[in-house]
Amino acid sequence: MMDNMLYIVPYTKEHGKIILSYQMNHKILEADRKFINIEGDAMNLEENNLAFTGMVNKKPIFAAGMKMIWGQVAEGWVIASSDMWNHPLSVAKAIKKDFARVAKKHNIKRVQTAIRKDFTQGQRFAEWLGLENEGLMKHYGFDGTDQYRYARIF
Repeated sequence: MMDNMLYIVPYTKEHGKIILSYQMNHKILEADRKFINIEGDAMNLEENNLAFTGMVNKKPIFAAGMKMIWGQVAEGWVIASSDMWNHPLSVAKAIKKDFARVAKKHNIKRVQTAIRKDFTQGQRFAEWLGLENEGLMKHYGFDGTDQYRYARIF
């Protein structure tokens, strides 16, 4: 029997491969699909204790985490399938809770991410997580789109 509950588990590259093979969670993000290397990208996101997956009925619907860049600076990331829209509040609360927990547990001082200029929903989500817009990065995206740099200092 399926319980439709959201469970948080440690991220694995297998979760990432499944999520990245689904339809993306927003039509704007579909433009990036042709630049995704499912096997390599899913594996590159795997870093011990810095990422987690949201599972519903044993199926990964989103994953989020951080990838260390240098010192105490990490790049934050989220990948999600369109199935996450069946549990939007649970997903958002889980990401917010574990985002801060992971950063503090691993003594990460700065988490940064890039968000497409035309993805206003992603920008609002980053701001809800406590990240601040640090400016526009021109021609930064896979397809040459402009993106904003968002960051949070802990």
